[in-house]
Amino acid sequence: MNNPLRRKVAICALFRNSASYVDYFRAVMSSQTREHIELLFSFVEGDSTDDTKTRLQAWAAADDRVILSHVDVEPVADFADRVTKWAMLGNVAVEQALPTDCTHVLWCESDLVIPFDLLDQLLADPADIVAPAIFLGTLFYDTWGFRGQDGIRFSNEAPYHREFRHQARVPLSSVGSCVLFRRELFDQGVRFRGSYDDGLLVGVCRDAAALGYHTFMDSRVAVVHPTSLWKRQQYTLGAVDVQCFRPEHYEVLASAAQRVASEVRITIGSVDMSSDHPVFAPVHAIMHALLADAPYAVRLRLSSERDKQYALILSDLPAPRVLP
Repeated sequence: MNNPLRRKVAICALFRNSASYVDYFRAVMSSQTREHIELLFSFVEGDSTDDTKTRLQAWAAADDRVILSHVDVEPVADFADRVTKWAMLGNVAVEQALPTDCTHVLWCESDLVIPFDLLDQLLADPADIVAPAIFLGTLFYDTWGFRGQDGIRFSNEAPYHREFRHQARVPLSSVGSCVLFRRELFDQGVRFRGSYDDGLLVGVCRDAAALGYHTFMDSRVAVVHPTSLWKRQQYTLGAVDVQCFRPEHYEVLASAAQRVASEVRITIGSVDMSSDHPVFAPVHAIMHALLADAPYAVRLRLSSERDKQYALILSDLPAPRVLP
């Protein structure tokens, strides 16, 4: 029997208020070691209000394979600022690993439930970029990062995407959440970009593709996002603002804002959602009831990343200009 090629994998992760699962992450990631798999760890922690930093420092003190940086990014001004800073933190973790002799980089969200043999499975068949499937209960979890070769995002409900295949290595245009990369693509300058639709892990996959690298999902391997932690990451409605262009609508808009603030309890997973998403139907019902046939708009913005809150902006539309 041929011996597997020896690989050295740099496990990169970000941490913030992660004390409840740092010990689990340490145990499951440390268990990835094999005779042919060597590990090192490149971590960035910041803005924690619990003892995440202390726990990671203890890990680093006991394990000389751990590279640990502390980088705070709060306050976060808005969603675009959040994405930019997330990309910056990701690049810090990757660039800490590149001076080592690692052959691969595993990007992994630190709150996932990981198989003890994740790396053994992903390394079994050579690939430039490969990710396990990822689920939240029976739902496909990362519907932002996982996109078919047609560029269309996966959906939460089965069959997830027309290109999805069970128990197979499936070529995709991008993947997310937990991804194994050949280090060479980072050596060629690929990094996280701070734009949401085509940046972050999607941007890494796209920029790597431009250099000739290929991306796959291996549906024979799966990780799980814990439901309890997912609930903690949801955004709640923190404020309802009014933007009025026509004075005759101000009182009505103010009344609508009061009703939305008192009656609506909508949690969302991301502030990049469109306001015409079905979850906002109660908001539109209030607006229709009070504004009748008058045109209006509903927008979202990040209110507080630290407190996981979003704001709704209710507005009328400017009166049409009358040409002379």
